[in-house]
Amino acid sequence: MADIREYKKMKEQKSNVVSGKSRFNVQPLPPSAQKGKNTPDDTEYDDTFDDEDYSRQLKLHRIRSVIAGIAVLALAALGVVYIISNVDNHTYSGYTIVNSVTRDDVQNVKYYEFADGYVKCSNDGIIYYDYKGNAIWNQTYEMKSPQLVTCKECLAVGDINGSTIYVFNTKGMLGSIDTSLSISQIDVGGTGLVAAVLEDTSSNYINMYEPSGEKVYSVKTTLSGDGYPLNISISEDMTKLIASYVYVSGESIKTNVVFYNFSDVGQNETERVVGGFNHYDSTIVPEVDFLSDTCAIAIGEDVLSIYKIKEFPNLQKEIKLDGNIERVFTSSRYIGILMENKESGDNFKLMVYDNSGNKVSETAFNTSYDTIKFDNDSIILYNDNTFTLMNIKGKQLANLRFDLPVEEILSAGSRGSYMVVNSTYVQEIRLK
Repeated sequence: MADIREYKKMKEQKSNVVSGKSRFNVQPLPPSAQKGKNTPDDTEYDDTFDDEDYSRQLKLHRIRSVIAGIAVLALAALGVVYIISNVDNHTYSGYTIVNSVTRDDVQNVKYYEFADGYVKCSNDGIIYYDYKGNAIWNQTYEMKSPQLVTCKECLAVGDINGSTIYVFNTKGMLGSIDTSLSISQIDVGGTGLVAAVLEDTSSNYINMYEPSGEKVYSVKTTLSGDGYPLNISISEDMTKLIASYVYVSGESIKTNVVFYNFSDVGQNETERVVGGFNHYDSTIVPEVDFLSDTCAIAIGEDVLSIYKIKEFPNLQKEIKLDGNIERVFTSSRYIGILMENKESGDNFKLMVYDNSGNKVSETAFNTSYDTIKFDNDSIILYNDNTFTLMNIKGKQLANLRFDLPVEEILSAGSRGSYMVVNSTYVQEIRLK
């Protein structure tokens, strides 16, 4: 009996140690959770339940982590959208002059946006400046009627009705070209390849040149056959060219839009022509333009045609326009068309389309602007004393007046920062 009583006493003491209150206020584990202990009926503990429970808890933890991650990303995306929306709709009531340089140039000087600054172009030379007015490079020449075109970090200046073209990048002159024949139009590609429309007595040539002056391709067109080339545009990768021709058919004047390819795709095609569209009937198409390497547009008197080009062109969309087109301006993403307004009391109607032909916005106003152009997702409109800034949806963000007559307003790299060229100064301003 003593052994039994002693055993019971020892068992009670052991039970008190296991099940007694912890000095750390931790609840004791239930017997079923005490691994390695015998259950009251002295059977071995089965750990299968714990493995399944652990696996289930791990899966739940992973699911919660994924959901939490998605929630964080969603909140971040909403934050970005909110910031962009605020920036896109932020309005301005004035401006601050950040930097001002007194002009020392002569008449017949024009200013153009280029790379990370601007260029000043005249009949006797060209200078490239940064936004602070510091000259990066300059080149003298003699031209009677210079035409300047840019593509990314390359630009070309050609003497219209002359025979000289100069090609530059941000570091300076890449070379010069002597075309021999009279130049009627030029365009430049992303690495400085130049396309030039040249005139002869009974024919025209569309020639492609390296900046060094080496002729790469030559396409001959005749007035009696192809017609007269009204406008050309070369793709940034310099493998594609679009041209608009006007020709006489019986008693009618018609337009033909032609696509050329100067890569391997066009080498087996006659005169490298990979597509032609003559459905415009009597509509004249005075402007064509590559928006990207795979998208080009043709603007007629009452029509906007959007072409997609991989290897061969395809007419993706055509939009009929009701009214007289006053002006067309483009970017890589958008097409802007200013028209005479027939629908309300306002004089003008500005319509913006994306490069797939979807209408983005339509805005009516009365002010006559000398220049309208895109600046990324903004639209800049100005005349000699008024500057208006709109977002791409047509909301007016700024409407400012200047003390001195304005000749040019150029983007200075971001919305709200601009170079204002007036009669006396070139000023960097920041809207506020």
